[in-house]
Amino acid sequence: MKIFALETDINRVKDRFLAHGEKEIFIVTPHIFSFLIHVIRDILYTVVLLAVIVVAKQANMGGNATMIFFAITWFLFVFFPMIKAYIDWKYDFLLLTTDKLIIVEQTSLFRKSIMPISIENLGDVVAETQWLNLFRFGIIHFALKEGSAPEVVLRYMPNADKLVAKIAEQITLYQRRKDFVVPYRPDTDVS
Repeated sequence: MKIFALETDINRVKDRFLAHGEKEIFIVTPHIFSFLIHVIRDILYTVVLLAVIVVAKQANMGGNATMIFFAITWFLFVFFPMIKAYIDWKYDFLLLTTDKLIIVEQTSLFRKSIMPISIENLGDVVAETQWLNLFRFGIIHFALKEGSAPEVVLRYMPNADKLVAKIAEQITLYQRRKDFVVPYRPDTDVS
């Protein structure tokens, strides 16, 4: 289903970027902790706002105007960021194919970023632990050989070390495959 820029069907996005003969190696979404950390923060904000409302009611401050102010504040600073965190977790993904790496970031209903990176354009790929590696997720850094972004960083990626190993393996296989291809020369006679 498509809602503005939000595409909820990952297969539709994949199909648009897979060329004929290109094979999917893996697809991975961020760890659920990337969403839960925002939920915990938003619950704390909600508790603080409710405490302020209770104090305001006890002190007979405001009334309906105070309640409306706090409801608007809650929607702006808690509800919408929580929805954004859910969309980031649920619909962001990293797709590795035999020829490219595709990073899809759905940041809201109205904004989506799709970054297809040729395997040939990948420089260094580094995995870094996150949260003392207690939850088996980490940060992945991609250094690009060319382009506007010198480095791409993805956080909360599950088993980041294994993902980086698989990506590095695919880079090596791509380079070997490229080295063995005999270039076509139009001046040679085939008959």
